[in-house]
Amino acid sequence: MGDYDIFSMLKEAAEEKPAEEKVLVNEFEIKQVLPCFTTLGYIRFIAQANHEIGEAIPIIFLRFPLGKATYIEEENTLTLRLFNRMITFFPSGKIAVTNTKDDEEAKEVLEKIRGIINEAYTGYLKFGKPSREEIEAAEKVSWMDVYSYLPKTNCGKCGYQVCSAFAASLLQGEVKLSSCAPLRESAYLSNLKKLEQTFGKYLLCALGWDRT
Repeated sequence: MGDYDIFSMLKEAAEEKPAEEKVLVNEFEIKQVLPCFTTLGYIRFIAQANHEIGEAIPIIFLRFPLGKATYIEEENTLTLRLFNRMITFFPSGKIAVTNTKDDEEAKEVLEKIRGIINEAYTGYLKFGKPSREEIEAAEKVSWMDVYSYLPKTNCGKCGYQVCSAFAASLLQGEVKLSSCAPLRESAYLSNLKKLEQTFGKYLLCALGWDRT
């Protein structure tokens, strides 16, 4: 299953600020192009943003499915397995990307990355810096933690026969939490409330909860 739009929950304006204040990165400059290690004939490259991105990195981590993200808190660096490649974010604004066809595709990927960073910055303006507790919770969460708060009806409406399989797939970004139809029913509002209280706004977004 392809990567879904994890930022759909946060497209609303983050406070009443001018649009230019919500943009952290305007452009990238490709600094280095090297042969890709994994795909013959492809490239890997390093690009530099026009602005430091350290404040956005923890939010990017918290807004992606946990199976796709590796965050090193001490260095504030993040690697995402996204768009069929590895993308590493550094606080300085440096971005390292693998498995890319050519320079033209590199520019297309960088435009997607720019969107990811600026959407995260919008979340930063709206919600502020994520707490250490939120980050630690995200680093430790397992499919069993998610499963414990699901309705456990095994209804199959999400496309999985059992809720445990659904929970495991959530962490890999293969399905959205909003695909769980019972969570929208009044009988399971307490389950949803516990999910929100336990995981917080950023992690719930990463799991794909859409309030609409």
